[in-house]
Amino acid sequence: MKLRRLVQLTLQNLRTSRVRTLLAMVGIVVGTALLMFFLGLGQGLRERVLNRIFPVNQLELEPRSVQLFGTQQVVGQAPLDDSRIKQLAQLPGVVRAFGKRKSAFPARLWGGRELLGYNLFTEAFFDGMPVEILRGELEAFEKGDGTSAAAKRPLRCDVDLDCPVGAACQDAICQRVVWSQHWRESPVLALPCGKNDDCQSGTCADGHCQSAQAPPLVRCLLEKSAGNGRDLEFDAERGLTARACDAAGGWCKTAVPCPERMYCAADHPDTTLGYCEEPLPAVINPLLLEVFNTDMARSLGAVPVGSLAVLYGVRFHVAFGDSFFTQDAARPMQQYKQAQVVGFSRKAPELGVALPLPVVQHWNHRLRGDDPRGPYDAVLLETADNEAVPQVFTAAESLGFSLSRKSQAARTAGAVIFFTALGLVLLALVVLAVAGVQIAQTFAMLVHERRREIAVLRAIGATGSDVAVLILGEAALLGLLGGIAGVTLAWLGALGVDAAAQHWLAKVPFLPEGFFVFPTWSAPLAMAVSLVCCVLGAAVPARRASRLDPARVLAEA
Repeated sequence: MKLRRLVQLTLQNLRTSRVRTLLAMVGIVVGTALLMFFLGLGQGLRERVLNRIFPVNQLELEPRSVQLFGTQQVVGQAPLDDSRIKQLAQLPGVVRAFGKRKSAFPARLWGGRELLGYNLFTEAFFDGMPVEILRGELEAFEKGDGTSAAAKRPLRCDVDLDCPVGAACQDAICQRVVWSQHWRESPVLALPCGKNDDCQSGTCADGHCQSAQAPPLVRCLLEKSAGNGRDLEFDAERGLTARACDAAGGWCKTAVPCPERMYCAADHPDTTLGYCEEPLPAVINPLLLEVFNTDMARSLGAVPVGSLAVLYGVRFHVAFGDSFFTQDAARPMQQYKQAQVVGFSRKAPELGVALPLPVVQHWNHRLRGDDPRGPYDAVLLETADNEAVPQVFTAAESLGFSLSRKSQAARTAGAVIFFTALGLVLLALVVLAVAGVQIAQTFAMLVHERRREIAVLRAIGATGSDVAVLILGEAALLGLLGGIAGVTLAWLGALGVDAAAQHWLAKVPFLPEGFFVFPTWSAPLAMAVSLVCCVLGAAVPARRASRLDPARVLAEA
């Protein structure tokens, strides 16, 4: 039978039995829609929810530890030094690896007045990270936010907030700033020391670490008394340079303030004498903004922050050695610093701040006595793709490493999403299987009702194969139409769910722009499954139709 004639007969037969055909399609449409819907939901939860919180191609590992007397202790393993980091970086599937140190000292921070009108206070936690690891990500993030765009014409300003995004106020003019360039290992910092071993540079002079890569420290004097240090605001304190003015070693103010973009940092909270230094370069996780906008802003009655871009250059204050919850360090050991947001990275702690590694190492040593050149606390591995993660973890586990709490949470969440999506997909396949049985019943009845028609076709020259192809063609067309309708219904359902979520769940933290991601293969796959279910369902009725005896059927008629 020619293809054209086969198509004509197929369409004619479906029109003749259109009511029964539409009823048979209902199961196929529902099953295909569910399959497509759940595929998009599972992919969307992985990409738009899980990956935003826990990037799946990253693994954070720690040396395997055991619990002894209520504390976790690393026993019988080599320290996590540069040689072990290099060993992990050479594992198949690993793109790069780097170690980081976590803060072990008491600290608190406060800030936000320039955005909220008042300061927020919190305990501070830091991750010390190698500068070169984050620089590329910071540059890409900054370009993606458009913060490197220069102003079209010079704008006069008094403070940074007078300038557009990507610019800062310098010499009363808004000038372009590339914030990622401020993320460097050797800013001008007055880090106190007692001996050369206290400094990363190996040089301790005049009680402070000296670096050949940074300009010499400049003495300064705060313009007002530090008092008890807890209420001291540094925002407007650029400080005045100080010089020795008598043989007794006193200090006198001069009319020369600290250089632009620097401030006067006191040596400790009970003195007004210090050094001109740059703010600590700080990197934060973009999830912090979501937590603030969806939870904290409502609780505090504050206006949500519209974009990450407005946080570039924002300064806050850090009290090293001071804490709300643990015992404070001795007052002479404490030091108050300014920090400045210079970028955003998913590698930064979710509820903390990333600082250059030498800074965290220095304060761990000063306030807790840790070796500044000692081992790392954890290692972060970046894999070539998501599929390489299980292989990399297995290899790292054999070397004595285990997942950190963050990666354990990511692994658990990923497994929950995977098995939930798998269960929903299996449910959709069950619906399609039931629809296939319904198709089989429908076509069995159609074959029985059209026995005479089939007998006439056989009598005028159609073969059994032609009859089988005709029945299967009708089933295939039914599956194709049902698949298209199901895919369309799933897409419309996804749009409806996303719109409802944006309306009813707007205040839920980490709410993505949409819960669904439909891969390019999902629609063809859903329609192919629909087509196969219909053809398989019609296979037995088609076989029976091809074996009908035309003479017997016509004689009975």
